Amino acid sequence: MFSQPIHISWQWHISALPEEIWPFISDTNRLFKDIGRPSIRQTDISQTVEAGFAQLSYNKINRYEVWEEEPYEWEYPFNFGVVRHYQAGAYKDIKIQVTLHPTEYGTRLKIQFIITPRMPLMAAFSTLKFKTLIKRKVKNAIFTYNKLALQEIRPYQRATKNKLPRRGRKRLKQVLEDLHNSKVDASILERITEYIKKADHLVLKRINPYDLASYWNLPHQEVLKVFIHAAKADLLTFNWDLYCPQCRTIQHSVKTLSQIHEPIYCSDCDKDFNVNFNKTIQLSFRPHPLIRKVKDEQYCNRGPQSRSHIYVQQYLDPNEKRFLKTDLPVGKYILRTNNSSGEALITVKKNSSNTVLISLQEKGFNGEEVNISQEPNLTFKNNTAEPQIFTLERKEWENSGVSAAEATSSQLFRNLFADEVLRKGEKISVDNLSLMFTDLFDSTGIYNEEGDSQAVSQMIDHFEILQEAIAKHEGAIVKTIGDSVMAVFCKPEDAFKAYLDAQKMLSHDERFNEHLQLKAGIHHGSCVAVNLNSRIDYFGSTVNIASRFVDLASENEVILSENTFSKSKLQSMVKKSGHISTVKSMNTQLKGFETKHFAVKSIKIEDTPLRLAVSKAAS
Repeated sequence: MFSQPIHISWQWHISALPEEIWPFISDTNRLFKDIGRPSIRQTDISQTVEAGFAQLSYNKINRYEVWEEEPYEWEYPFNFGVVRHYQAGAYKDIKIQVTLHPTEYGTRLKIQFIITPRMPLMAAFSTLKFKTLIKRKVKNAIFTYNKLALQEIRPYQRATKNKLPRRGRKRLKQVLEDLHNSKVDASILERITEYIKKADHLVLKRINPYDLASYWNLPHQEVLKVFIHAAKADLLTFNWDLYCPQCRTIQHSVKTLSQIHEPIYCSDCDKDFNVNFNKTIQLSFRPHPLIRKVKDEQYCNRGPQSRSHIYVQQYLDPNEKRFLKTDLPVGKYILRTNNSSGEALITVKKNSSNTVLISLQEKGFNGEEVNISQEPNLTFKNNTAEPQIFTLERKEWENSGVSAAEATSSQLFRNLFADEVLRKGEKISVDNLSLMFTDLFDSTGIYNEEGDSQAVSQMIDHFEILQEAIAKHEGAIVKTIGDSVMAVFCKPEDAFKAYLDAQKMLSHDERFNEHLQLKAGIHHGSCVAVNLNSRIDYFGSTVNIASRFVDLASENEVILSENTFSKSKLQSMVKKSGHISTVKSMNTQLKGFETKHFAVKSIKIEDTPLRLAVSKAAS
């Protein structure tokens, strides 16, 4: 017979507001580590597991505790909790609930436990353990998080010890000398080094350069460049993380792009998915193991911060109704459940509906649209015959990491890691990419005028200038074709800026005369990345159109699609440029696309020997 449940409740007042302390306290992976819990691992308790549940155990030889964990529930930024059902050990069940209540001076933070001991004799021991040892550790963690939230700093900045082993410190000294000789940004390198020395394993096993750049208030691309150099110098290593597009969680990580083989299986969604260079493949870094070994330990993998794009998650039994308390940022959200089809669109607006009841029927959601306020009286009701996990998540995918598209369109990355290619036969889609083809106007005339030897020298020199201009604006040369260059960028405005810079450099370089004139075509859209001749190459209509647009421009002319001109930053760039004489609209056709008309803008560039044609794929 089991003992009666033991109710334990602690309460503290802290200065940080709920939304300020939420990223720290709801990071259950860090919280459980900081209060001294052992690391966990997936285990097999039974053959069948209810959807959304997990079978876990502590990853320690001398401690045998196995449990089935219900789905975490949370309502940003006010509460979260979980229930564990133990199969062995001192406890039968433990329910944990954390509540954050805003006050005039900050937050009243309350933690509640409902513990069911497995044997009556364990009741007194369990109560004593929670009221002394665990309470002290939880209190220390909470007040540490409060300071971090108020000071807006990261945990590593409070660390006082260098965590590198002696051999790691010796190797680090040599690596830093090599990097300084490579003339990388010394201040950024110093920040990265401090991070590697002081941060803990939880963050070091997957470092996001853009996240640190935002925190350090530094240009993203400048930080990424130092990370790439550091990886080449063996200060860091990197992985490619593969995200499921449905649940947005990492389902697999590989050391090289050549290890990616579609489809990828998502264990959370229980289905396969295909990856994409823009969103679902991201580059992450970690310290080189000879500098500092990083443990791949986890203390919780299912809390609110593991899916930070989800603002509300609730587990409802059949016919159960749940009243919710949340504070949502303005924007669009998707509401879905795990055991039904479809989704509903929730739009959060100021001064919108304050009281909303959302009922799930057996047929599921069918694209219903609901407007709610930021602090709504929101109710979920499960009118189906099965338990349901309701999730309310931001619709927009916040791509805060380095995508494969960005990495492979970096000239620096392609130069230093030329062997990073896809496996032969693998085709990976790329949603948004800008392709630029350049060519020399009347190159035959240049050879006739200058002679073969002099003309070839000018061709080689012009390739160097193109590479410099393209790399400066976050692009990369994919290949050269005769006198032409195929380059790739993530944004059309970067391709345009690279062209203008190359134009200026060529016109001011004494090695070239007026006979050498550059023209180019740019097109933005979707394509497919493949491995061709041991490099990443791109195919598809976007590439074909870009290669044909190079022939459309007349002398000193730039051609942009209406879509690109209106939706990208190109419009403001053209207005600010001092080299534009005329802008007009026109329609044109391309060889191989006879049934399609392209609406473009013709922009005349004055006093330049260079010409450009730019377009964007129809949406």
